[in-house]
Amino acid sequence: MARRIARLSGMEAARTVAELGPGTGAITRELLAALPDDGRLWAFEVYPPFVQHLRATIDDPRLTVVPESAEAIAEIRAAQGLPGFDAIVSAVPFSLMEPAQTTEILRAAARTLHPDGVFVALQYHPRYLAPLLRAEFTVVKREVYPWNIPPALLLRAHGPRETA
Repeated sequence: MARRIARLSGMEAARTVAELGPGTGAITRELLAALPDDGRLWAFEVYPPFVQHLRATIDDPRLTVVPESAEAIAEIRAAQGLPGFDAIVSAVPFSLMEPAQTTEILRAAARTLHPDGVFVALQYHPRYLAPLLRAEFTVVKREVYPWNIPPALLLRAHGPRETA
């Protein structure tokens, strides 16, 4: 599934990527495997043991582990002087969060994404995230990945709305 996420997010052509909720790094490793040598990946993780694990187990100069919530994506993008991320990948369990926080994260993602960039989310709740993504992006496609246990839903969004 991590390889599929890397393909959906266009890693092979990306230069600037944000990963929201990398956890222990299973998807992170696949993103880095597909990312060009001159690409950069910022991984936003709030759980300190996961931050420590990522830093201890992934030795790649293209990776920056950011011990901040996904809401900090706009500040990090500005601090890095980036015009926008080429891709944002998320495994954040949005259906377990308050709707206002989910909306805030999605809005920040849409605002920090390059106009031609893509947002890819891994989710398990079949209906929760798509309507919220449609409020921030003009195109939202969903794909069921049945080979994962439990089966996963992959959502790919692009075309950040002007009002986002």
